[in-house]
Amino acid sequence: MSKNETGVFMNEEIRNENISEEEIQQEVNSEIENSDKKSKDKKPKDKKKKKKKKWLIALICLLMPFVLVFCTVAGVFFALMSSYNKNSYIEVPIVERPSPYVEPPTDPQAPEWEEETPDADDIGRDFIAPGQPIPNNEGGGGGSDYQGDTYDRNASFGRSPNARSVYGKTPIYKVAKKDPNIENILIIGTDSRDVTRERGRSDALIVLSYNKKTEEIKMISILRDSLVPIEGHGWSRINHAYSWDGVGLCVNTVNQLFDLDIQRFVVVDFNGVTDFVDKVGGIDMNLTQAEADYINNYSSGTLNLQAGKNHLNGDRALVYMRIRRIDSDFKRTERQRKVIEAVAKKIVAEKNLSEILDLTEFAFGLIKTNITFTELTGTVTDIATAALRKGIDIQTQHVPYSDAYAYKYYNGMAIVSFNIDDAARRMNKFIYG
Repeated sequence: MSKNETGVFMNEEIRNENISEEEIQQEVNSEIENSDKKSKDKKPKDKKKKKKKKWLIALICLLMPFVLVFCTVAGVFFALMSSYNKNSYIEVPIVERPSPYVEPPTDPQAPEWEEETPDADDIGRDFIAPGQPIPNNEGGGGGSDYQGDTYDRNASFGRSPNARSVYGKTPIYKVAKKDPNIENILIIGTDSRDVTRERGRSDALIVLSYNKKTEEIKMISILRDSLVPIEGHGWSRINHAYSWDGVGLCVNTVNQLFDLDIQRFVVVDFNGVTDFVDKVGGIDMNLTQAEADYINNYSSGTLNLQAGKNHLNGDRALVYMRIRRIDSDFKRTERQRKVIEAVAKKIVAEKNLSEILDLTEFAFGLIKTNITFTELTGTVTDIATAALRKGIDIQTQHVPYSDAYAYKYYNGMAIVSFNIDDAARRMNKFIYG
């Protein structure tokens, strides 16, 4: 290679090296610019991320109390529902009537029964002949122990897991609802001496009516010794329907007699009433001297109640509810309604939410019903809301009506006779307007 060629080659290499360095420098500068740009772009994004985290934490803090309350309420709700479904609710289908209703005929009565009229004190008793009651035939869970009997008088729905079913062979028949705003429920208070061995009779029979539109609560007591036709059994006291074939025959009888649309019931026994009144803390009742004397004589322990306001525990409240000998069965049903009203008013006026929930769960163990938990909570919520807003005002009546009945004998029973069609008309007017 010549000297000139060698020089040209070397200059070319030096030029290439210079170009490479410039390019490298440009690339470095470009990287630095890109890095600065990325750094500038990243800072706002980081700030946004930090802001989002702060808002998320704040939102969680705000929602946490609501979540805790919701979980607590849901827990209580499902615990109550579980207790209710386990202890109270009995699901039995309501069916179409298989054949038309045929009213049973009355039995002809012997002249001696036709001519005699029992006293008010005799109503509810069975007789060998007019004026001659059969001894020890008053029955009932609140009566005295009979020598040699083996009934467990402490048994109740709340205390005895093997209580006899409230259902018999007769189902409840479907009846079309007369007013979508009005719910009628039949409350059955039994006089069973031992719920593990017998249903007992319906010592208390009350139609409880609630109008969702007007928020009115009404109660109609049906006297237990009312003479009525009972399908498949002839004419007898209405309290025998439950004893003979359970809630199905009892509900159907009341619907058929009085043209009502009852599909739901609640059954409670006497010991359940005692336990619940005690759980509430007792009730205050205004007593007449005759009522006070009766409770003094028939309650456990030594008492000296006087006329006026008295505090009654469960045992004394039950005795008060069952008083009849000093006046009549009409006053007896009035006392039953007074106790129910006194308990309801005390709960609303004196109990806080926690105590009400505790009482509610306790009550579930004392009753048998076909009201679903959803139906129950809806109705109770409506009633409680109305009660908190304007208090509890319960309108009451009884059947037979005071101006339309007579005491008579029928097949050896001292009963209350009345015009059923007239009573049905008056009941419907009271309930539906």
